[in-house]
Amino acid sequence: MIQSRHIFLGILPALILVIGIFSFRFLQYNALFGNNENTTQATTLDLIPILPDDPIIGSSNAPHTIVVFEDLACTGCRAQDAILKDVDTKHPGKIKIIWKGLPVIPFPYTSEPAHEYAFCANKQGRFEEFKDFAFANYDNLSRATITTIVQEMKFDEDKLNTCLNSGEATTYINKIRTLAELLHIQSVPTVFLENEQIITPTSVEEWEVVLGL
Repeated sequence: MIQSRHIFLGILPALILVIGIFSFRFLQYNALFGNNENTTQATTLDLIPILPDDPIIGSSNAPHTIVVFEDLACTGCRAQDAILKDVDTKHPGKIKIIWKGLPVIPFPYTSEPAHEYAFCANKQGRFEEFKDFAFANYDNLSRATITTIVQEMKFDEDKLNTCLNSGEATTYINKIRTLAELLHIQSVPTVFLENEQIITPTSVEEWEVVLGL
């Protein structure tokens, strides 16, 4: 009996650690998915949730759904964005892109402010336009550059400032970060096709092969 008790005491710390890890993951999952009915309705993939605030590019009825995790300050993301634009132009109505902004670039400027503005641009139905401006200046997304973009685009400034001050953008970005962690995303761009992560195609032709176009 004493021996059994010693064995139990020996494995108790490991058991507590496992329970702790499981509980943390469960809380992460609930923080991301929650019980929000809108989130449930917006989820079209079993593994990757499509959040209500995710920008959607392309035809909503397209036969192929592509989920991309990208950073507005990322060279490879900028290139992939251009390739997917060409695919959509060449094959209209064939792809739907769910864009998930994942700010990871800290230099020369942290890209998080750009993603906050992208979130608020999406609230005004102008995400793609802002994304294009941001990618055109991907290597210099300073506050001054973002201000210039906003002035060029002539946003409704009251709505923009209300959105930026609400904290909604930060909450959304944190959800994307949590999702990226749960999916073990190591770099951007990361691409999922029909809920399966794929090696990121590097040309229109490669995408045509992958999509069977």
